[in-house]
Amino acid sequence: MASVDRKWLPPVFILCAAAASIIVYDRVPPMWGLELNGLFPWPTPATRTAPRWLGLWVFPTLALIVWIGFRSAPTAAGQGLARRLFRDAPDDISAPAQFQRFENTYETIVLSVVLLILGFHAGLLAAALHAHAVAARIIPAMLGGSLVLLGNVMPRVRPNWVAGLRSQRLLNDPLAWRQANRTFGTAIVASGVVTMMAAIGAPRYGLLIGIAGLLVSCFVGLFAGHEHDRSAPRTDVV
Repeated sequence: MASVDRKWLPPVFILCAAAASIIVYDRVPPMWGLELNGLFPWPTPATRTAPRWLGLWVFPTLALIVWIGFRSAPTAAGQGLARRLFRDAPDDISAPAQFQRFENTYETIVLSVVLLILGFHAGLLAAALHAHAVAARIIPAMLGGSLVLLGNVMPRVRPNWVAGLRSQRLLNDPLAWRQANRTFGTAIVASGVVTMMAAIGAPRYGLLIGIAGLLVSCFVGLFAGHEHDRSAPRTDVV
C-alpha cells in the first residue's frame, strides 16, 4: 500500500504546483520581468522578460513530462529504448520484473526528481511575487532536500537503465554497480546537507554548491565503481 501511495505523490505535487500558478496568474504581468538577484554570488541582470504563460507553466509541464518518462521506463516501449541505448548490457536491466525488485526505491527516486523540478517552480513564483530573498533560499533548499532524499535510497537501486549511475561496465557487473551507487549515495547526501546549510546561511552560493556537489558525486561514484571493477580478480578461461 505504501508503494502505491508513493507512486501517485508526484502527480499530486504537480497538480498543487499548477494550482499555485493559477492562483498567482492575475498577479503576474503578461510580460514577466524575472529578477535573479540573490541566487548567484555575482551580479545578474535586473530583469529577463518572458511571457507569463512560460514562467508559470514551464516547470510543472517539465515535471509532468519527467514523471511520465519514469512511468514509461518499465514498459515494453521503455525496454525497446533501453536496448538501443545499452546494446551490450544484460536484458534484465530493462525488464519490468527488475524494476519491481526495487519498486519502493524507484518511486522515491521519481519523487525526489519531481520535487527538485517543482522546487525551481516554487522559487520562480516567489520571484514573481517580488519575494526575492525567499526565492533565493527556496531553490537551493529544495535542491539540497532532493539530493538527500535521492542519496538515501541509492544503495538499494538494482541495475537498470534509467535510475542510478549507469555505464556499460557497471550494468554488466552487479558488484561494481553496487559499489558505484553506494558511494554516489553517500556523496550526494553530504552534498545535499551542505546545500541546505548554504540555503540558510549563504543563499547566493547554495545553487552553485548543489550543482557542483551533484557533479562531484557522479564522478566519485563512477570512479569507485570502475576502480572496484579493475581491482576484482579475473578468472581466465582457457
